[in-house]
Amino acid sequence: MKLHIWMTVAAFSILVIGCAPLGTSTEAGSCPVTEPVWVKPLEDAAIPNDPEFDYYFVNEDSSIMASAGWTMDEEYRRVRQDGVKVGWFRPEGASLDVTAHRLDGDAPPFEAHIPCCYPTRFQSSGLFFPTEGCWEVTARAADSVLSFIVRIDP
Repeated sequence: MKLHIWMTVAAFSILVIGCAPLGTSTEAGSCPVTEPVWVKPLEDAAIPNDPEFDYYFVNEDSSIMASAGWTMDEEYRRVRQDGVKVGWFRPEGASLDVTAHRLDGDAPPFEAHIPCCYPTRFQSSGLFFPTEGCWEVTARAADSVLSFIVRIDP
């Protein structure tokens, strides 16, 4: 009986210690990468086709969504001179501000190129991560905020 209780306690301890916080993964080593979610964005006049399910980073009230498929592709997760194209959905017509900082070391400044004047919820962007590493990205539009963590490979 005591052995059974000990084994149950040991199994539970391993389970608890091995779990990462909800929405994160420890697969990237010490970088608590945010797991994207499989969702279908709302229809938007800027998108000619019907919305389709895809991977996105999404804030709590779904007011900001960032395309996340690129974070699952080794080639696109690398430091790229031409940046990474990221599509966003944010409050309609609101200006989008995207910042990022490296969590695991020093780095030159991150750059986000966000074209002007997208009148609907959709907004395109180019994100430029200057070095490899663990990066926290924060997007703001109107009163909405979305933060997520990505690992950029060499």
